[in-house]
Amino acid sequence: MTRAIKITIIVTLLLTVVREMAAQEKNQIHKTEVSVDFRWDWAVIDFDYMGTGKTLSNLRALIRGIGMANIDSLEVISYSSPEGRFDYNLNLSKRRAQAMMDYLAKTYDSLFPKISVRPDGESWHLFRVKAASDTTLDETTLHAVLEIVDSDLHPDIKKLRLKTIDSGRLYNYFVKTYFVDLRRSFIRVTWFERDPLITRAGLPCRISAIVPAGIALRDPGLRMTPILLPATNRKTIIALKTNLLYDLITALNFEIEIPIGNKFSIAVEDVFPWWSWGPHDRKYCFQMWEMGIEPRWWFRRTDEREVLTGQFFGVYGMSAKYDFQWNIKACYQGEYWSTGITYGCARKISRRFNLEFSASAGYISSDYRHYVPSDDYEHLYRDRYKAGQVNYFGLTKLKISLVCSINITRKKGGKTR
Repeated sequence: MTRAIKITIIVTLLLTVVREMAAQEKNQIHKTEVSVDFRWDWAVIDFDYMGTGKTLSNLRALIRGIGMANIDSLEVISYSSPEGRFDYNLNLSKRRAQAMMDYLAKTYDSLFPKISVRPDGESWHLFRVKAASDTTLDETTLHAVLEIVDSDLHPDIKKLRLKTIDSGRLYNYFVKTYFVDLRRSFIRVTWFERDPLITRAGLPCRISAIVPAGIALRDPGLRMTPILLPATNRKTIIALKTNLLYDLITALNFEIEIPIGNKFSIAVEDVFPWWSWGPHDRKYCFQMWEMGIEPRWWFRRTDEREVLTGQFFGVYGMSAKYDFQWNIKACYQGEYWSTGITYGCARKISRRFNLEFSASAGYISSDYRHYVPSDDYEHLYRDRYKAGQVNYFGLTKLKISLVCSINITRKKGGKTR
C-alpha cells in the first residue's frame, strides 16, 4: 500500500470522526419534566386541581413546538402518598399510571410506541426530600425521621414508627403539609434538537425556540422498567342521569344524554312521580308524567378527553300532565308545556360518575282544573268554577344531577412497551 493511499485513508477516517462528533453535537438530546397532582385516593386526572389543566396545556404547547418526529420518549412515573396500607397504595399508583397512559395515548396518538409508564407505589424518596428541607424540624427529630425513612423496614412498619414520634402529632403534620405534594405522576420528555441541514432529506427542521431543559429531575437516578399496561381509548356513548333535587321530593326521574361529537349532545328527560296515600288513596296525591328534550352546546370543556364535562348552554322543550292533592288545600289536575334555555356545568367526581348543576328559565303555560274531595275522600268532585289557564315566565328548573357515563373501551396498539 503506497504512502499516498495510507494518508488518504487516515484523512478519510479523521473526517468521518469529525462529522460524527459534529452531528452528535448538533442533534443534542434535551430533557424536561412536568408533574400532575392527584386528589387524595383519586386515580382520575382532575384538570381543575392544583393547576393540572395548565400544566398539561403547557406540555401540549411544548410538544407542538418540538415537533412529534423529534420526540424520543415520554416516560411516566406514578406515585401515591405514604399513608394507609402499602398494598392499596401500590394498586393506587397503578391506577394513576393507567389514567396517565390513557390520557397520553389519546392526546399524542402518533407517539404511542414511545410512551412508557411505571407505577412506583409510595413516594418515600419525595417524602425524604421534603423532610430534609423542612426548617421547622429540629436536628434530633429530623435525624429520627430520616433514620426511619432510610431503613430497610417494610413501608407499613415505617409508618408505625413515624407515628410513635411525638405521640403521632408529627405524623399528622406530615399528612397535612407533605402528603398533598406526594400524590403525583411525573412526565419526562426526551427530544432531539436536530441539525437544520437534514431537513433537505425531508426530516423536521430545527426548533427556533426550545423550552429550557434545566428543570431538575426529582429522581434522576431512577431507571425506567418497561411494563405491560393496556392503553385504552374510552368513548362515552350514553350517560344515565337522575336529578337529586327531584328525588328528594319523591319526584322520581330519569334522563339520558347522548353526545354528538365533542361539543354537542341531546338530553331526553322523563319525570314520573306517581303515588297517592290516605283514605281510599285520595287524601294525598303526587302524580305527574313529564317528558322533555334538550339539545346542548358544550362551549367550555374542563377535560378535553371527556365529553359531557365543562359548561354548556341548552334549549329545552317539555310537556306534562299532573294530579296534585294535599288534603283539601291543593286539589288540581291539568296539563302544561314549557320551553326555555338552560345553563349548566358538569365535572367528574370519579372515573365513571359526574356531577352536573344546571338552571333553566323560560315560559310555562298550563291548563288546570280544580276538584273537591268528599269528607271521607271516597269521591272527587269537579269544581266547574275553578278552571282555566295560567301562564308564567321565569325560573323553570333546577338540577343537581348524578351522571353515570356508559363507555366503550378500545385497546390501542396492544401493549405498552
